[in-house]
Amino acid sequence: MFDLSRSIRNLPGTNKPLRLAVRQLRWFKAAFRSHAEFCGKAMECDFRVDDIKLAGAFVRWLESIDRQKPREKGERQDFFGFAPSLVLRELVADMPISAECAPAGIDPRSAAGFWPEGYVATTFCLTVYAATMDQEFHIDVHVSEMVDDLRSWWSFRENASEDTGYAAGFFQMLLGNEPNWWMPTNFSARTRSVPAQDNIEINYSAE
Repeated sequence: MFDLSRSIRNLPGTNKPLRLAVRQLRWFKAAFRSHAEFCGKAMECDFRVDDIKLAGAFVRWLESIDRQKPREKGERQDFFGFAPSLVLRELVADMPISAECAPAGIDPRSAAGFWPEGYVATTFCLTVYAATMDQEFHIDVHVSEMVDDLRSWWSFRENASEDTGYAAGFFQMLLGNEPNWWMPTNFSARTRSVPAQDNIEINYSAE
């Protein structure tokens, strides 16, 4: 279901580089609301966004990345790939979005139908990340097929309800990386690439 290219085109415009725009609350809120509306149309479901919760997640995320920002320029690209996983952790910690009805336009047994709020939050992070990587490094982001795999989402929701750090690890897996499950929110515990076919198997082992 997830169409990354269409989702990127739906982001609000800005005259600043995305790496700077995303650090501004006004653009961050506008982008999140736009993405929620975009997903709502596809799902045939209206979403309500809590601006206070969204602002809280934004502030906690900025504080987290500012604490972990590497000094070495050679780590810049890796950090760009790590930072959005921390956004997802904060969004899952205090979900700022709620579905006002069951999605009518998708299979209720799909990943988006199973947890529409989590799906919107996760694809929002993927969208901003992919757009930023293209702008900064001219890199096309490839998202694992597990983004639409229901069993992976069962594991994600269950584990993140007990430890929100799991959300960061799940995001890293969507990008083809194997998280350090002991410290998935710690940049110094660097992730490593794994074969695409192994992604879902790793996720199931966490159930």
